Amino acid sequence: MPLTSITIIIAPYHVGLYDHRVGGGPLRIMSHGIDKELSKLAPVSFINIGPVDEFEGEIGRTFEILRRISNAVSKAVSNNSFPLVLSGNCYASTATMAGLNQARPTSSTAKIGVLWLDAHDDLDTPSTHENGYLDAMAASMMTGTSWHTLMKTVPGHQPVDVKRMIYCGLRDVSEIQRKTVKDAGIDVIWGDANKKVDFTSALAETLDRRDDIQEAHIHFDLDVLDDSLGRVNEFPSPGGFLPKDVMGLMDMIPTKINPTSLVVCSFNPRLEGGDTVARLACQAIYRLVSGLQEKGILTANSEEKGYSSGV
Repeated sequence: MPLTSITIIIAPYHVGLYDHRVGGGPLRIMSHGIDKELSKLAPVSFINIGPVDEFEGEIGRTFEILRRISNAVSKAVSNNSFPLVLSGNCYASTATMAGLNQARPTSSTAKIGVLWLDAHDDLDTPSTHENGYLDAMAASMMTGTSWHTLMKTVPGHQPVDVKRMIYCGLRDVSEIQRKTVKDAGIDVIWGDANKKVDFTSALAETLDRRDDIQEAHIHFDLDVLDDSLGRVNEFPSPGGFLPKDVMGLMDMIPTKINPTSLVVCSFNPRLEGGDTVARLACQAIYRLVSGLQEKGILTANSEEKGYSSGV
């Protein structure tokens, strides 16, 4: 059955602090009118994740946001709506997978893949982590290798098989992190600061080979963008996506798999190039959701056209 609407879930927090650092990203993206553009494709509704100030510290606040995003995604999916999560932190994808599990039979969610578009692997655990940035553990939370007891409090959480992840744009990693990814046997399209990578073709070839993945959650960490476009957050790096890559990927992905959900995250709009990044994020979102409509996954709302990407 086709999806009939879009639900924008807004979580403007960095480790539970409202509009702090990357917590400002969702608000900046919304200020560029993404909801109005998406309403040209299908009806749009909103779920706002409320303040979590009463919870204990970074960890307590973070896990309450995980629980709330999971419930919001579950509600959207149960209403036959495509969940678009605008989040400060990457752990929104962990919560989104849990929300899909809440709303769908285990037999179907066990087959969902995760396309992780990111400069970083986010597979750190408390035992391997080096710099204190909690969000560097988002993927390990999702795959069941960290924070086991607290993850049990997230409704619908079931560890995702790490081999069902596919990285694209990965590059800003330590030797320990690179070894972790390699040892896990995960498919990776690496970014490269020294030569241009054709990310779209490489990911398309990987998806063609991975016939075990027919649908996937899309994780779009905006620091996957090349640092020439601006400082997306405090961890920019060369060798990433240019606008042509972003649009090519968002065009291609719905032709290869059925996207179940989209998280856009990890964007601090107060650094250099904030509005440039926000515009590109909006164009990317619109392009992916347009692809859902073209494939018949999302029912059409009108013949109006939205963003022109200019690339």
